[in-house]
Amino acid sequence: MRQTARASGGRSEPVGGRTVNQQESPKRRQVSPEVQQQIHQDSEHFRKCLDYLREHAAGEQEGFYGPDSMTWVIYREPVILLGGLRAILLQIAHPAVAIGVAQNSNFRGDLLGRARRTYTAMYQLVFGGLREAMGAAKRVHSLHSRVNGSLPAGAAGSQGEGRYRANDPLLQRWVLATLIDGALVVYETFVRPLSVEEKRRFYQESRLAAAQFGLLPEQMPPTLEAFYDWYHEQLAGDALRVEDTARELAGLLFNSPFTRGQLDELLTAGLLPQRWREAYGLAWGPGQQRAWRLLKGTMRRAINLTPPTLRCVTAWHQAQLRLAQARGKRPTVMARVLNTLDSYVDVPFSIRPVATKAPAADKH
Repeated sequence: MRQTARASGGRSEPVGGRTVNQQESPKRRQVSPEVQQQIHQDSEHFRKCLDYLREHAAGEQEGFYGPDSMTWVIYREPVILLGGLRAILLQIAHPAVAIGVAQNSNFRGDLLGRARRTYTAMYQLVFGGLREAMGAAKRVHSLHSRVNGSLPAGAAGSQGEGRYRANDPLLQRWVLATLIDGALVVYETFVRPLSVEEKRRFYQESRLAAAQFGLLPEQMPPTLEAFYDWYHEQLAGDALRVEDTARELAGLLFNSPFTRGQLDELLTAGLLPQRWREAYGLAWGPGQQRAWRLLKGTMRRAINLTPPTLRCVTAWHQAQLRLAQARGKRPTVMARVLNTLDSYVDVPFSIRPVATKAPAADKH
């Protein structure tokens, strides 16, 4: 990304009209009685979401979705994580989201740690048993409840009062929408095309993801088609725009020790819609387009030549192990090996290690 600001050294930097101290925590801020009341209202609403999750979960061992879900099919692929930068750039195209991230997130000071915490929570929500998944949903909501603040002069939040909060339903819906669309785009780009029915199933399952965010089903478009009508309207409308804060955050993202280089920019540019590729100043000339076609084709061939057992994320294997034990079946060798390894070292893309059961003794 040649047109975004490079991150300089130091512990703080000006982003979004204020200096962001990377050690600052939302927990240290004093909040007004009005904000406390809003947090209380959000918590009451989230209790209804938790009730919905309990009622519609696949089962205690299956968690929210279960092995027959399209959510497991899509999120078991590690390539889905390649859509992370795309999702973030679309999210911070909403000025209130960008300001909230700038004031409360630690991209530069702990980018790798932040990424690990994010994908660990994601895999707990998708592949965890019901207890683990519910715990992850509660932790995410609790963290978001501390993310609130004032918008700079001239900036309007969805609340229309110069303030933002992470649990604002309108902001949550936009953030979730980028993840829903991003998962489908990345899967179809690198794994295989999905049928319309598969996409519809995935979207209906995303009602559970919405509840994890604090959104009840009636707060989301009812069908896949209605969702994309709304989503494309947002992408083409005036509510989203890349302002200075978003550009500075994008500069931090593309110039970190883990995402520095042309490959990350090429991946993100190839996955972004044209308007937003241009808005962020990502190069997309004939050379980049040729490189993108070559990269996309090579990755798809490599993925499809690799058996699912070898390419799926550790969290999926751990979920399969948990289900096999609950159903009295023998887990796969890969699931047992990865789960055992995760008990000693922090294996990437994993959830809490499954407590394995000793084989039952033979009765004579």
